[in-house]
Amino acid sequence: MERFDIVIIGAGPGGVQLALTLGEISRRGHAKIKYCIIEKESAPGGFFKRFPVHGQLISNNKLYSGRDPKSRFAERFDWNSLITEDREILTRNYSRDFYPRREIICKMLQDLCSRYALPIKYDLTVTSVERQSDGQFLIETEQGPVKSQLVVVATGLKPITATIPGIEHAIPYAEMGPASRYRDQQVLIIGKGNSGFECANHILNEASVIMLASRNPVRLAFQTHYVGNLRSINALAIENYQLKHHTALLDCEIKQIERLSDSYKVTVAYKHANNEVESLRFDAIIAATGFTGNLDVIDETFAPPRLHGKFPDIDHEFGCRGVEGLYFAGALTHGPDYRSFSSSGFIHGFRYNSVVLAHHVAAKLGVVEAPACIAGERLLDHLMIEFEEDAGCYLQPGYIGRCYRCTGDGTWSDLGYQTRRWFDTAPPSDATLLLATLEYGDIHTFPNVMEIPRSPGDPDKSVHIHPVVRAWNRGHSREVHLEESLLNRFSGITANRQRLEGFLAALNVREPTLLSAM
Repeated sequence: MERFDIVIIGAGPGGVQLALTLGEISRRGHAKIKYCIIEKESAPGGFFKRFPVHGQLISNNKLYSGRDPKSRFAERFDWNSLITEDREILTRNYSRDFYPRREIICKMLQDLCSRYALPIKYDLTVTSVERQSDGQFLIETEQGPVKSQLVVVATGLKPITATIPGIEHAIPYAEMGPASRYRDQQVLIIGKGNSGFECANHILNEASVIMLASRNPVRLAFQTHYVGNLRSINALAIENYQLKHHTALLDCEIKQIERLSDSYKVTVAYKHANNEVESLRFDAIIAATGFTGNLDVIDETFAPPRLHGKFPDIDHEFGCRGVEGLYFAGALTHGPDYRSFSSSGFIHGFRYNSVVLAHHVAAKLGVVEAPACIAGERLLDHLMIEFEEDAGCYLQPGYIGRCYRCTGDGTWSDLGYQTRRWFDTAPPSDATLLLATLEYGDIHTFPNVMEIPRSPGDPDKSVHIHPVVRAWNRGHSREVHLEESLLNRFSGITANRQRLEGFLAALNVREPTLLSAM
């Protein structure tokens, strides 16, 4: 039986990013971490062979940022590439479109796996995962079992089937077919997320009437700052609705779908019309009711609790609660920050989660990289550079930050990326740590997100993305907020440097008891 230190199930972007970073850790440390990816399909990125159904991604591929495309700063605006030391393989090499087609993800992943010789077992389905009495995992496959000390599930998402009486009469999102199929028809689309509106755009000039229905009103990404809410590129149907163009958005409960001789009767109870119940006729119904975590491979054995009914409940190190040694990567890590300012359900967010996880599981195996050290007098300038250049803090605001540990002689060890949840729960009582993040204030207190006031000279009132530094010492913590900047040039604000300098000086790390007395 073949044995591994780590088995990764799934060769999507989350699993591939994890393997890429593990490979780099192994090479830098001349360590022997034996890991592999098991993938049921014949190539990586199988999700992107099917979704989004109409091929158009909604993740940015901004080509020009004023900096070298391989720079950390440019990485902030490249939402599809994975992270490698040499940055040789980037999305811009495959598409010049701001919103590229899904196929380029498959090609990019194939090239990454080939260039970096990732150990992948293709065309191999995992049938079960069990934890044995010795703490090791037995992974059963169609070609026999393998054994591993740690397992990472990176199987991504799968479409949800809504529990609506008569839903079997609806055409699943994945099987929608060509636009001509709906020519001059009255069409109901169940779901008002990006998938539903994507379907509406696809048939906008073919169908005679389009209605989109769900329980809740549309959430617009530019209002919520959550990238998973409806993006402007998909929102044309909203304008058509407001301009009376044979399009409608229904906030309702769908009570029943019934098949008639040549059409369908759909009974709905409206949310904003005193619960009025009405029956509507449609020629076709499309179910675009979103996605949920694909946990089939472990559900029967471990049945992990779900967050938001979709994602596994994970701890601050992306581990499955209650099952030591079982971890998650990719979109399955989105539970803790679902519908927040950060983006763990998407490549540009979870690629950093995979980097954090790679270092964590490597450390579990005894492979720990020596951190870079920063002299105390250089820490302020270092932090200012990170706030203006780093991509992980920028794209995972408030969720992932750069972490530093005081060595006791006034210097700081750079611990790289860590989650805010790790910082809040994991440090030992005698640790002196800093976590540097970029965060938003509470934009939801303002009725119009396009009219949020700014308060120059008052960093504590910053609402848009701005630097936050937290300190932890002997079980006590404090934090400082710096003022926002239109182009995120925080160091150009004199008061920011003065405020951060005062904060760091007050830590007095050569006398670590001082902070604990505050």
